[in-house]
Amino acid sequence: MGGDLYDFRVGGDGVVLLMVGDVTGKGMGAALLMSSFLASARVLYESYTDPAEFAARLGAIINRSTDSKRFVTGFVGRLDPTTHALTYVNAGHPPPLLIRDGKLRELQSTGIPFGVLPQFPYEARTVTMEAGEVLALFSDGIPEAQRGEELFGDERVREAMIEAAASSDLPRMREKIVERVRGFEGESPRSDDITLVLVRRD
Repeated sequence: MGGDLYDFRVGGDGVVLLMVGDVTGKGMGAALLMSSFLASARVLYESYTDPAEFAARLGAIINRSTDSKRFVTGFVGRLDPTTHALTYVNAGHPPPLLIRDGKLRELQSTGIPFGVLPQFPYEARTVTMEAGEVLALFSDGIPEAQRGEELFGDERVREAMIEAAASSDLPRMREKIVERVRGFEGESPRSDDITLVLVRRD
């Protein structure tokens, strides 16, 4: 039973709504909250096109529907394929990466995790995806993958993303990143779910 989630919605105008999230904790409780979170988000897609308003409403719903010990880190983005503008809210989630020609841009947190407070004024930011740039969204199961007491860590994440982004197709890029994480873990038991979503501007 996992607490990771991802979702996509393509609107009639071609705009892509994308979301990645991670519920605190493990087991049945995390899985149930993940299911509730995803269902609530899908209801809100049609009513809130501004990621900041969407995030505020979703956070309020989660705060009312769970106890104070549980919350959801998440990333909500609105990608316009015409202008290549990505408007997003990062609610305490590991910073997604934009990768191109060996260089990285991080989409840092713009607010607290969903559900921590009954109301929170999330900030939306906008970046433009450059030609050939890859957007990598992932859960903390990648940087927090363990080998004994050692974590995979943010630096290895950056190295793996840059190296894999040289691949000509996204499935191969995904395979290379996951292989790098699995190789690091070795025989150590897996400590968390792994979610990885890749989007490339052609």
